[in-house]
Amino acid sequence: MENETLLQKTILFEMDGKNQAIHEYDKMIWALRTGFLTVFFAIWGLLIKSIIDKGCISNFNQLLNLMAILAIVITLGALVVDSNYVRRKYRVIKALNKLYKTILDISKAKSAVAGVFDEVLQISGTTTDIDPRSLNGTGYWRDMIICLIVYLMPLIALLAGFVLLSK
Repeated sequence: MENETLLQKTILFEMDGKNQAIHEYDKMIWALRTGFLTVFFAIWGLLIKSIIDKGCISNFNQLLNLMAILAIVITLGALVVDSNYVRRKYRVIKALNKLYKTILDISKAKSAVAGVFDEVLQISGTTTDIDPRSLNGTGYWRDMIICLIVYLMPLIALLAGFVLLSK
């Protein structure tokens, strides 16, 4: 009986820790994304302001090239860090969902009623309607698309600016 209590406490502790980790990863991811956008556009704002203030554009192309290189390096670095956090978050979600499934499987062996919890005892906010039980249905790709939009749209705008300036 004492071992069962220890096991129950350990499982609850593990579930609590995994839920906390998911929330912490979310906070880190969004702090990184908003920080990136702030820094990215602040750099370009300072560049444009300094060009307007000085009134000269003699080294405009050199300055633009330097800013483009800096923007690409910042973007790629942030993208790598962001995708790492997203991957780690979904590893925790996968482990927590597996823990829930294991608990349900054990409970189903003892009681047929436990089967009704199959679809609701999971991290449902991360599943998709298509296939919520598969790894691909965890929401990982949806998060990665957001990640790519946050980091690639400024670079696409940068490239569009270069195209417009070259005409």
